[in-house]
Amino acid sequence: GGGGAAPPPPPPPPAPATTKKNNGDFPEFSIIDRYNSNSTKTSSGIAFSGGGSRAFVNAVGYTAGLLKAGLLKNVKYVGGISGGNWFVNSFSYRANDLSTEAYLGEVVPPSENTYLKLNEMDSGCMRSFVRNPCILDILGSFLNGTSPMTSWVDGIYETYLEPANIKRHAPFAWDAVEASRIAEANGMDPADFNVVRDPVNEPFPLVGVALVGPTSQAPYQVRHRAMTMLDASPVATGVSNRQNIDYRSRDRDRGSLTAQVGGFVESTFFGSTFVKYSEDGSAQLEEGKYGLWTVEQAAAASSMAPEEFFSLTTNRIADYVGFHVPYFSPDPEAADAEPKTADFLVADGGDLENVNLIQMLLRGVENIVLFMDFEIPLAARSAYNPFTGLPRFSDVEDIPSYFGIPHIPETVEDIFDWLGQDFTRNKVFRSFHYPFVIDKLQKAQATGKGAVATVELTTVDNEWWGVKGGDKVSVTFVYLSKAVGFEEELPENVRTEATTGTPDPQDLTTSGKFEGFPHYPTGAAEITHEQSNLLANFCAWIIEQNEDVFREALS
Repeated sequence: GGGGAAPPPPPPPPAPATTKKNNGDFPEFSIIDRYNSNSTKTSSGIAFSGGGSRAFVNAVGYTAGLLKAGLLKNVKYVGGISGGNWFVNSFSYRANDLSTEAYLGEVVPPSENTYLKLNEMDSGCMRSFVRNPCILDILGSFLNGTSPMTSWVDGIYETYLEPANIKRHAPFAWDAVEASRIAEANGMDPADFNVVRDPVNEPFPLVGVALVGPTSQAPYQVRHRAMTMLDASPVATGVSNRQNIDYRSRDRDRGSLTAQVGGFVESTFFGSTFVKYSEDGSAQLEEGKYGLWTVEQAAAASSMAPEEFFSLTTNRIADYVGFHVPYFSPDPEAADAEPKTADFLVADGGDLENVNLIQMLLRGVENIVLFMDFEIPLAARSAYNPFTGLPRFSDVEDIPSYFGIPHIPETVEDIFDWLGQDFTRNKVFRSFHYPFVIDKLQKAQATGKGAVATVELTTVDNEWWGVKGGDKVSVTFVYLSKAVGFEEELPENVRTEATTGTPDPQDLTTSGKFEGFPHYPTGAAEITHEQSNLLANFCAWIIEQNEDVFREALS
């Protein structure tokens, strides 16, 4: 041994992470009230459905329209699932220097959508993000030996989050106050956090992720699927309705497993390993396993569309391709106060509910606007009468499930869609009201100004989700649909490529630069600047044409 100064002692380990117990209210209530007490926010929420890059661009356009109308500042919640969640995360946690208007992009009236104008694109504008061939990059990463889960997270981050200067592998919180509180309690640096850009003038972000079940039980029995919805927010992540669930495997050797699901964990530490409860009821988490749940992981998990289908195939496929998270249900009040952490599969929120309606209902939101950015157009009355028959998959997407109305599959693709989704537990309104909702949407669609309709509804009991019956709610349905009024004002050369010249909502272009407009394919690897600008401007135009409806819902 030699002389010299002794080496410095190792730094002390960070304090155990803490998470608030669920007290019956949603964890964000008291925190967002810090801003809402003196703000214009009403009991309102907007929600953007899944639909890949198409849904992302639609959300950009609708939000630009709401901002231009002065209504965005009134909205308390913004929800997103799958492609809609890419927008919500990219918008809410952005850390660039652009104004909100510049980030969303210039709203251009239809008559000015020339090819020259459609090709203009600021590299920092959200509309430019979908130019990146995300799917191809992810495939290349996978072929180079990266796991499917890691490849997906990396691809989503690089496409939708990195351009907004959102930090990678970083904890996230509602605001600087919450980031400082969490950091001080756990030996972290608040400067490392992603926080919501403008909690005063912008809504509280809420992302839906499907909690499929314990990995050990895959493959699951199709008839006994038991997905629940993880609410992922900057405050907490978890399942609102606490219950014991029986997960049944198709493998006889695995049988069934009952696990408790429910309760919330501070989002920074979701995916950590449970240790024990402290005297104040907080959960003490395993040291060194912090920051496992990040903005990019939530964004990627909420859009992992094939995961539910994979979970029904074989355990080997589900284990290899699956999106895994350590999960426990925090419940200090339970007799068994030491829940076990298990490896769970999570999936695209759209595998369970493709737009955040039920998450809004559970929070008591009174005015909800659903932006349903689906690939399947809403059939006109001449093709589908909701008063006389059940809907086919080609007539309308998702809305029937909220009223307990079954869909009729027609093709093999419809069967695969059914296997990859489970909407059977989503009834929250009386079946009687379903045809009147579709009728109102079809009539609005026929005006050529967009399929936008507000309906007053009353909830029915839903034990699976924890929805209580009897609550009155105003729901504005905005169903993506071609609008003749917009098409007629387009410059002739653009109109020729983007439209068919007929009012039939299901008669879409089948070739050219704007194939399928406005229903670009969900699986499209990329969307060009021209396609992105035209679609975003179209959605902003829908807001403008129906401004009285949105003002009534959000003022």
